[in-house]
Amino acid sequence: MTTRDLEKQRALSELALKDSAYDFTAKYMAVCHLHSLVRTNPGVINTGTIFALKKVIEDPLISRQTQAYFMYRETANTLCSMITHSENLPDQALFSLKNLLGKTSGHAHRAVAEALGALPFSINGPDIHNDSIEPVPDTTFQEILEQLDLNTCGSPVFIGRSLVTAVDRGDRLLVVKLARENESPASLYGEPHWMEHLQEQACSFDVRFNVPEAIEIKGSHVFNLRDIPVAIPHDTDIHPKGHAIGFIADKDYFTYPNDAEKERQLTHDTFGEVMFRNAYLLGRLTSLGIVHSALIPLFHNRVQRERRRDHGFYEWPRAGRLDGWLDSCSYPNLGLTGIRDFEHLIGFKGVSRRLYIHMGAHFLSLLLVAGSYFRNKDRARTGCDTLGRPIDARDLFDKPFLKKLIHNIFISYYHGFVGNVFDGEAPLDLEVLSSRMIEEMGVDRHMEEVLRVADQNEMTDGAFRKFLESKGYSLDEIRKHKKGLEDITIHSGPHLGGFNERISLPELIESVGTMSALCIAGRYLEAVRE
Repeated sequence: MTTRDLEKQRALSELALKDSAYDFTAKYMAVCHLHSLVRTNPGVINTGTIFALKKVIEDPLISRQTQAYFMYRETANTLCSMITHSENLPDQALFSLKNLLGKTSGHAHRAVAEALGALPFSINGPDIHNDSIEPVPDTTFQEILEQLDLNTCGSPVFIGRSLVTAVDRGDRLLVVKLARENESPASLYGEPHWMEHLQEQACSFDVRFNVPEAIEIKGSHVFNLRDIPVAIPHDTDIHPKGHAIGFIADKDYFTYPNDAEKERQLTHDTFGEVMFRNAYLLGRLTSLGIVHSALIPLFHNRVQRERRRDHGFYEWPRAGRLDGWLDSCSYPNLGLTGIRDFEHLIGFKGVSRRLYIHMGAHFLSLLLVAGSYFRNKDRARTGCDTLGRPIDARDLFDKPFLKKLIHNIFISYYHGFVGNVFDGEAPLDLEVLSSRMIEEMGVDRHMEEVLRVADQNEMTDGAFRKFLESKGYSLDEIRKHKKGLEDITIHSGPHLGGFNERISLPELIESVGTMSALCIAGRYLEAVRE
């Protein structure tokens, strides 16, 4: 087929996109044909093609179609193919897609962000082997101190499931992290290996990142702690055999940026520094193929996780209700010392589309922690008042500072991931996003969840009682409920969205998609220039 014939086909396809006489199916087929031309004969594509495709994504009539997302996805992917296949049009195609990120919402925005988030480049993360030593050695707390030649400075305490004590080694902490009741020793091996790997990389991060120093006891990173020198808190889930790892950490290791205790709350300046530095570190680690998979627990529905195929985990592109957002931010895996809790690190080897999902979870977590910082200034103001009205805590938020946080979290993460400072104005409406975050995060409208009969039947009687007790039910109230008889409505929020509904803050999801897409696009351009 001659170039002239191909150009005629391109022109006919563009006409189908512009002419209202063509129906949805005809327009979809025209987009598919243009996509094929871009991949096989990119030389016949011109700026008119970009204009026609851009108009499809902006067309309000398309948005009313039930299959609109698939049209948007094919159209956005066609524009992205111009970036990767065309010699003359990649800059114009990329400019159009970035412009669309700032102008679209809903299915159109999702399609554009996902298309940019799939721009191809290679990241080859490290292989961290969880080599185990059998049998796991037994030890005591005193033997650990003696082997490491340490003296304690005060009595050990439990922080979560970690036994922690200050030691006489330059304002450092000895941390013995114990396995949960349902965890095997094998689940512990990864974290000390990541510590050792990151210790070797520490000088390349350029900012404060205090990586803990893993310890070995009797030649093994994992050991069984046979004595625990203090009482175990009743709500701490510890394996009866005392499976554990240990490490030496900075004195600030357990300092959280959004602490609800008045005496431990950070100033705006310090909080900003901690958040921006951690955003940079997350981006930098991700660029090296080291992905933190759980900065905070993100769930669509915690109570159904035992019977759901996705275990209730939050799939942010779907924009569903976000369960217990404020509780999820209580102990984030970032702080004054940098990123923490290395058991959640994974070596990433794969396509950018999967990386886009991980990065979105990072941005979502960071922005939720930013929102929690303001709410934690008075955590008592949560839930509903005595008349059942939602608590209004919007006055706790500082809008100019929140806008600064959003902007600099993105800029810092982008710098860490791409390796360069973001150039230009990001297509983010900080005024709208900050206003909507304050409106939805500052008023506890969504407090309810439903414990379905099916979920109750998955529980033992003891687990059922324990669950209701954890939600604030008294023993008398628990006795009134027979397991498996009827659905039980529980006040457990605040959540972002009603039970089994969409998220009440879709602007947050779209901004997360925009940030992730821009990072992927930036890294792709850097790879091309290399």
